[in-house]
Amino acid sequence: MTINLKFIAILFIGLFLFRCSSLKRSKNKPYEYGWYPKTYQEAIDNFENYSKLLGCKQGETIASIGAGNGRVEVEVSYVVDDIHWYLQEIDSSRLYQFDKVLEYHEELKGMVIKAEFNLVVGTETSTNLPQGIFDRVIMINVFHEIIAREPIMLDIRKLLKPDGKLVIMERMGSKLGQIHGDCKHLKLYEPDFLKEMDDYGYESMNHQVGEEISALTFYTFKSIAN
Repeated sequence: MTINLKFIAILFIGLFLFRCSSLKRSKNKPYEYGWYPKTYQEAIDNFENYSKLLGCKQGETIASIGAGNGRVEVEVSYVVDDIHWYLQEIDSSRLYQFDKVLEYHEELKGMVIKAEFNLVVGTETSTNLPQGIFDRVIMINVFHEIIAREPIMLDIRKLLKPDGKLVIMERMGSKLGQIHGDCKHLKLYEPDFLKEMDDYGYESMNHQVGEEISALTFYTFKSIAN
């Protein structure tokens, strides 16, 4: 067998340059875990997609379950001042990116973001959040990934104020058995999802689909169980 040394040399050089390029891109990222806006306007546009549909209001105390690195919550705070956030996540490595996320977005905006952020590490069966203080609990593209859903959803009922709201955003499947392309979890099927929420003691108040990000549906619930 003849070994083409020139070909091997070119291959190794190509792999080396690709690795250097990948490392450079990684070093240039302002933070890990997810998309980041290149400009302040990009972040504002993302607010139009999320915050109005989440219904966040000035002065509210809001818990975000499965908040990841907190990017969406920081972008909501671009235009809704004085939110008291509790960012909950079971993957502490994602929460540890939050300071970088906040610093980067404040640099884009050119001023300090007017919000309070509390970081909370939860478990698979408990949110570890304070009870009875939340105007709103949000779950952004996370419900379908929760394995032990019943203890978490019953826990959330205790977190809400009497008139508090739970908002769940999901990419719904059009039929049973469909799989998310990124996380490989099963997509939710709306009739089954609404029945499941009813079993947990929640009543659907409304749902709406984001106009600019098709297939993202935002469901708002209130607790009806004692």
